[in-house]
Amino acid sequence: MTDLLNQLVTFIGENPTLANAVVFLIAMGEALFLIGMVVPSTVVLVGAGTLVGLGKLDPWPIFIWTMLGAIAGDAISYWIGHIYKDSIKSVWPFSRYRTLVERGEAYFLRHGGKSVFIGRFVPGVKAIVPGIAGMVGMNATRFTVINVTSAIAWTIVHLGPGVLAGTAFGALGEISGRLATVLGIFLVVLFVAIMLARWLILIVLPLYAGSRTRIVARLAQRKSRFAKWFARMLDPAHPRSAGMLVSATLLLVTVPVFVALAAAISPDNGLQRADTAMRNLFQGLRTPAADEFMTTMTMLGDGIVTSIVACVVIAYLFIRRAWRRATGFLIAIAGAAVFVPLLKLLLHRARPIDLYTGADALSFPSGHATLNTVLYGIIAVLVAHDRSPLVKAGVFSVAVALIGSIAFSRVYLGAHWVSDVIGGLAFGTAMVAAFAFVFGSIHNEKIGRWALAGLVSVTMTVVGSAHVMRNFDSGLAMYQPVTPTVVLSRQEWLGEGWQDLPAHRIELNGEREEPLILQWAGDPDALARALAPDGYVPAPAWSLATFAGFLAGQTPPEDLPALPRIQNGRGAELVLIKRDGDLAETPEEETGGRWVLRLWPSQFRLKVDEGDPVRIHVGSLIHERILRPLNELSTPRADRDLPHDGENPLPKLPGVVTRTRPDGSSVVLGGPAIAPQR
Repeated sequence: MTDLLNQLVTFIGENPTLANAVVFLIAMGEALFLIGMVVPSTVVLVGAGTLVGLGKLDPWPIFIWTMLGAIAGDAISYWIGHIYKDSIKSVWPFSRYRTLVERGEAYFLRHGGKSVFIGRFVPGVKAIVPGIAGMVGMNATRFTVINVTSAIAWTIVHLGPGVLAGTAFGALGEISGRLATVLGIFLVVLFVAIMLARWLILIVLPLYAGSRTRIVARLAQRKSRFAKWFARMLDPAHPRSAGMLVSATLLLVTVPVFVALAAAISPDNGLQRADTAMRNLFQGLRTPAADEFMTTMTMLGDGIVTSIVACVVIAYLFIRRAWRRATGFLIAIAGAAVFVPLLKLLLHRARPIDLYTGADALSFPSGHATLNTVLYGIIAVLVAHDRSPLVKAGVFSVAVALIGSIAFSRVYLGAHWVSDVIGGLAFGTAMVAAFAFVFGSIHNEKIGRWALAGLVSVTMTVVGSAHVMRNFDSGLAMYQPVTPTVVLSRQEWLGEGWQDLPAHRIELNGEREEPLILQWAGDPDALARALAPDGYVPAPAWSLATFAGFLAGQTPPEDLPALPRIQNGRGAELVLIKRDGDLAETPEEETGGRWVLRLWPSQFRLKVDEGDPVRIHVGSLIHERILRPLNELSTPRADRDLPHDGENPLPKLPGVVTRTRPDGSSVVLGGPAIAPQR
């Protein structure tokens, strides 16, 4: 997907004439009388603005052609209305949208000439108002003036957010290219979903009004029990049809997610690298106060607490003679309790830290996430059944907050990988959805919902508090941060051990990025001092003043902070920059760029003759050019992940050695810890 998007962006950037034609046709199409309701101008124009922000398209041609398209579309609509007048209401397919036309007439009569300007920004009427203006005989000269001025404002409103988004995506891409791609895909999907919903409401439903009622009636006439049941589920008058559809949708989503995660587990793949990076990230964010809170939350989800709460709920349901729901609840809890250890034994994935024994010592899926999702999810379904939307929202919000806190505590404390928890949440949600789908239509079992909610709250509070107070100290000790450390001797490191350190930077999603061409043992400040004669200086610290440099179009490269990059979940301990010579390629770039050297801590340490082992850091050296979109912003873009031989100052440092990897790339080993041996 990433390669496909990169190729698409490259193609558009290399064919600016095509891009100009597209934005013109889209802007014009959205303004055409009624037809504009199906034209996705927002998606396309925001996308074009994004490409401008990314530096792939020139801003002024895109702006001018978009504006001209908007002017042309409104003008065509005006003259259609001016020529055909009221007779247009009887012409198919406009006759099917007579209500929309009449609504546009009312809007124009209420606001007068200014409706042409305002209506361009109002969904549902902007494709109608220009035609209405022609139908009622608005003066052509006056219409043209309003048309042009509103088109200029409309173009700015549609392209502006895209330009800002493109600039932001570019900056985000410097931190995590895959994250920027995923976010971009999400926004595109969101825009498409909005447009599809818009087409469905404004275009499809008027053409097929009453179709749902006819479908329900036809299904109800069939003799098949399934058809009759499906008719009841689709019936708009059925109070539980929406809930059953939601349950079915959750099943269709969560089951594939769980299966995909289980299938992706292997000792060395992108998922495992992503899990490791996320674990390192959270380990670096831990604080004593947060440790205590997260330990409390994870203990509230321990087996002893969930077992007692589940037994109390099952007993209560049987006492209330809710036989079917009690049986379904028992099957769901027992099924999850059996399924989790069996799958752990089958997949045999190790935990991040040593905990427990037997199947519980294994990792996928998280038992805490799975069982607590099933337990409190089904309780929420029982309590919220047949209640108002507001009550349902409150009940499920409490359940989601509790389940989410317990699940997150497992990742924070290092007891599980992120994918373990997501897998447990997915499987647990599928179980809850299946329970709601099967038992959601039962209405003759009176369970006393608020009594059940109170009983669960009291039980969890009493049992959970007793468990936490009795075992908190041991639990806190069990989940103490553990940082894996590998100690190498100088001989081991310089011999073969350097090959065990990562060769590429690893993002939070597990993707391998730029090469790591430096391994530095000892104080990072020593590297800064050694590179100072070559012009490398510490990157400006992040502050309101330095951040404002990105918003100005003339900020020198050396005054811009370096965008943060994560290596295997850890932030850089040292960032140096150096302004270089003339590398500008387009008028939007400032003459020159900069080199950025980053140094991250690794889990490896070097044994020295005296004192404790010193940490070995890994580093990269990349080149960035500075883009100036509209000459109002300053955005760094990495254009080279490796320096050429003459541009790399690292091999020239005193006391370093160079090693060659099997792929032919080089890595420099140095630092105060080995300098005395040179």
